Amino acid sequence: MMSTAILGLQWGDEGKGKITHLLAKEADMVVRFNGGPNAGHTVIDRGVKFGTHLIPAGAFYPGTLSVLSSGMVINFAVLREEWALLSEHLGWQPQLLIAENAHIIMPYHRQLEELEGSGKHFGTTRRGIAPTYSDKTAKLGIRVGDLLYPDVALQRLELKLSFLKRDWPDAPEIQNLDARSLLEEQLTTAEPLLPFIGDATEAIGLAMAAGKNVMFEGAQGALLDVDHGSYPFVTSSSTTFAGLGNSIGIPNPQVDRRLGVFKAYMTRVGAGPFPTIVSGALEERLRTTGGEFGVTTGRPRECGWLDLVALRYAASLNGCSGLAITKLDVLSGFDEIKVCQSYRLNGQSTDKFPLSAEVLERCEPEYETVAGWSEKISQIRDEAELPKSLMAFIELIESVVKVPIEVISVGPEPEATMMRV
Repeated sequence: MMSTAILGLQWGDEGKGKITHLLAKEADMVVRFNGGPNAGHTVIDRGVKFGTHLIPAGAFYPGTLSVLSSGMVINFAVLREEWALLSEHLGWQPQLLIAENAHIIMPYHRQLEELEGSGKHFGTTRRGIAPTYSDKTAKLGIRVGDLLYPDVALQRLELKLSFLKRDWPDAPEIQNLDARSLLEEQLTTAEPLLPFIGDATEAIGLAMAAGKNVMFEGAQGALLDVDHGSYPFVTSSSTTFAGLGNSIGIPNPQVDRRLGVFKAYMTRVGAGPFPTIVSGALEERLRTTGGEFGVTTGRPRECGWLDLVALRYAASLNGCSGLAITKLDVLSGFDEIKVCQSYRLNGQSTDKFPLSAEVLERCEPEYETVAGWSEKISQIRDEAELPKSLMAFIELIESVVKVPIEVISVGPEPEATMMRV
């Protein structure tokens, strides 16, 4: 059987949820390997639109195990609500496995984001993600498996609170925190999910060794990677294939297919540089037609033309074997479409994506203008019926990125997808 990694190649919101949901019907296991409830994956299942934040898309299929791996950070209130909503919709309880060594987002993590103002400065979702990953690195975190040993969890909470109260003497919301109350709250919230806690690394390893169909679902996108994105305007986890192995605890995982997902245009939510950003009526048209509002926060996304400099960098960074292009239907009706193939930096042309946010901020896009298409394409199901100018657009992308486009999506519904392999 084939194993597949679904990877975002932009600043998130590329349509990974739809692609994963579509391919997961053949999967034995779907593993989410990074992030937390800051990510929102939109799925249309049986005509119902779902915005999930933690549970992998495999949950929509009976017999498919959905794994939340150690690279994630878990908010049990969000997870319990998602699990209940999905159970009601599906008529069965999704099979979950929650890595015992994943970390828990505690109430004080969100409080810290507000106190420090970091969420506002970097334009984050304010879900306590960065403080949770910070505690993980500082060895002050509370792990999912700690809930199975309340005495251990209590000791760790007391240690963490001692540092918090020392560092925030004038913050009553911190000074009033009580370790035992926090633990009881977590245990109560997580109670129906406690049986799902276990050794995710062992389960994934056994499934792969047995030749099972295992899918890996990434969150956010390569341009938000904590190491390789436009730092410091990034997320707090590794969003690329390189981070997958560490998250699941398997060195050099043998994944057959690395499918990079990208939109036919660019969007970004939150702070940070965006070379191909547009404004005015054009941005409003892309945002309205594409429904570009955050699944997690509802914030309007900034929109712009497709950036092939960034896309080529992200595809290379992930070692993509194939690409999936989404939201082509949003570009219907444009007479012309602009595509960025290089940047103008310090008076010179470059096709290199800079690792510095400050340098990226100074980059001006150099565009090639290609013909658009007037046809409505959301009902097309045969590639041969797609407009010639759209196919020329796809061929241009393939020629620049040097990776074949294997999936063409022309609408949000699962059936609005053409598989080329």
